[in-house]
Amino acid sequence: MKLVVHSRPAIETSAPPEEAHVVISITTSADDVAVLPEAPSRVAVLRLAFPDADVAVAGISKDALFGAHHADRVWDFLEAHRGAHDCVVLHCDAGMSRSPGVAAALSRVEHGDDTFFFRRYHPNMRVYRTLLESHHARNEQT
Repeated sequence: MKLVVHSRPAIETSAPPEEAHVVISITTSADDVAVLPEAPSRVAVLRLAFPDADVAVAGISKDALFGAHHADRVWDFLEAHRGAHDCVVLHCDAGMSRSPGVAAALSRVEHGDDTFFFRRYHPNMRVYRTLLESHHARNEQT
């Protein structure tokens, strides 16, 4: 599985991949939706909204942070579209923390290696850890 990380400005202005792909679109609030260019090769879009924070701080409650419910949505989305795409395109506002956190976890699960994302970006560790914990818990249930 190919993983492509973009900033919001890049995903809103760049040509989408020609290969079959899904998009994980991350914004800070649910009413702030990224405008994605038309793409016949796009299979589906998962929209997530959560702040770029590892811990609750003034103005950001623990409930707003990336949590197990977000991780479950990611895994359910990918499972629902498994085999229908060759590429996962991810974005967040700057393309440096939240979307690389998701991409690094996906890369760890799918390829056994997340080195690229930690060398090039600054993955949000809460996102990364929560996704891996969720994946592990789901695998223990089966």
